[in-house]
Amino acid sequence: MPHARQQIREAVAALVTGLTTTGSRVFQSRMRPQDTLPCLLVTTNDEDVSPGTIGAIYERRLQVVIRGFAKGNSTVDDTLDLIASEVETAMAAYDRAVLDKIEIEFDDELEKPVGMIAITYRLNYFTAAGQPGTLI
Repeated sequence: MPHARQQIREAVAALVTGLTTTGSRVFQSRMRPQDTLPCLLVTTNDEDVSPGTIGAIYERRLQVVIRGFAKGNSTVDDTLDLIASEVETAMAAYDRAVLDKIEIEFDDELEKPVGMIAITYRLNYFTAAGQPGTLI
């Protein structure tokens, strides 16, 4: 059984697939594609783990980042804001997710300039000790 992080990443990717701006261009990867813009990358990053108060239960606080990428042109900020609006609306359906922060960057050192918006969520969940693939 896959780790709970992978299950959460897949669930988040499913929620943000089919949005108007990015469509089916949603990848569970850290690699930045340049020929499929605009697109989304869904990653699971840092995770804090602490023993729960009941038995051998771990309380986990996972950081999930949804990065939106758009072509670097005169409307890149508008496109990134639209991506953020669509992602935040879709993620409202995931009751474990709490919006934590949003960061915007522009990279003009690549072959094709690209704008990026990183939308970070914090998700709290529990697993039993020795069973990291079973969400409680």
